Amino acid sequence: MSRKAILLLIIFSCSLAAAAAPRPVVMISIDGLRPDYITHADEHGLAIPHLRRFLAEGTYAEGVTGVLPTVTYPSHTTLVTGVEPARHGIVNNTVFDPMLKNMGGWYWYAQDIRVPTLWDAAAGAGLVTASVGWPVTVGEKNIRYDLPEYWRAGIDEDRKLLRAVSTPGLVEEMEASFGPYPNGEQTDVASDEVRTKVTLRLLSKYHAQFLTLHLSALDHIQHGTGPFSKEACAVLEQLDGQVGRLVEGALANDPQTVVLVVSDHGFVRTDHRVNLLVPFVAQGLIQIQRPASAFSDHPRIVGWEASPWSAGGSAAIVLAHPDDEKMYAKTKALLTQLAADSRNGIARVVEKEEAAKMGGFPGAAFVVEFAAGYQMGYGFDGPVLTPAPSTGMHGYFPDRPDLRASFFAKGKGIAAHRDLGVVDMRRIAPTVAAILGVKLPSAKMDALAVGSE
Repeated sequence: MSRKAILLLIIFSCSLAAAAAPRPVVMISIDGLRPDYITHADEHGLAIPHLRRFLAEGTYAEGVTGVLPTVTYPSHTTLVTGVEPARHGIVNNTVFDPMLKNMGGWYWYAQDIRVPTLWDAAAGAGLVTASVGWPVTVGEKNIRYDLPEYWRAGIDEDRKLLRAVSTPGLVEEMEASFGPYPNGEQTDVASDEVRTKVTLRLLSKYHAQFLTLHLSALDHIQHGTGPFSKEACAVLEQLDGQVGRLVEGALANDPQTVVLVVSDHGFVRTDHRVNLLVPFVAQGLIQIQRPASAFSDHPRIVGWEASPWSAGGSAAIVLAHPDDEKMYAKTKALLTQLAADSRNGIARVVEKEEAAKMGGFPGAAFVVEFAAGYQMGYGFDGPVLTPAPSTGMHGYFPDRPDLRASFFAKGKGIAAHRDLGVVDMRRIAPTVAAILGVKLPSAKMDALAVGSE
């Protein structure tokens, strides 16, 4: 080989190494962000200049096909692991609690994640990790600066819990500058503003190299008013300003930073609630006692054979004794009867084998998906169907286009104005790992083609 050829080879190799050099990542999750809020912003009259800049300056997906169920905690865990809920272990927002003894407990705790996360990989490579409000991070030892999403009673006493489960001294430090730090149930724009300020401080003071941030105000307002309502659009316009400051702060911390805006799921409008518990009580599959006490009008569950496990737009049906063939047949007959009447708002019922193929609800005998416009209700008696006008929900099967999540990326080494089409959510974590220059061996899918080289 000639000296000129060798020189050219060296130059080419160096350019590839530079393009693939590890870069910091700031991953911002806007809960409930449908991609068409950004890709079709003009149609909705949205003034979101910072988010729209990702289209011109970065790489993005027309949509992200999510996981079953399309709810917050399983999806956010897939975003940091690259695997489906049946593998990573966070299979719903709330833990299965048929006797209602857990006081509405969620999958808050990182010990329930069964596979390595991006935080694990980044910390193992010596990177500074940080997280603000990201689900399933209580007790995550590989987040150096951790402010997890957590609550219990939804009152001021929760602040003591939040301090106890966060990085020691971090809540107090941030509150000294920004006032009370919000718990996970505080999901308005003002709370997201505090989270944004905290994130900027973690970047400027502690120089986080892999940082995750969860903003929840858009999800909250869409549950109350539906997607693309005037209220939801107004919230997103305010979040856009926060994103602009976060991009600026990330690049000020390190000009090599790649910023991602992602989401966990899309949204659909709903006008009805399906009180699936009612027929289960009527058939004796759930046994209740009324009244629960002199101080409560709510019934108390005293036993169960088969119980719905709500995920908003869907519900898993769990049997107390999974090998009981008679109970399986009885439950299947009930679900078939309910689904046959379109007035009950059930789109489809799948059995455990099909749910397993979709990577969701391991151990469930059936999974019910509600029809467009319907969501799970929680009444034990009365009508099966009750009104819920002009509200919004997610949790349906991930093959619905309206349930697609978002992926937008820009920064050092990211291609400009590249549309990836529709992508699988499990490809996002390997993409982040590649940018960070770390390994995530449990994630089997390929990284997305976001590079400008």
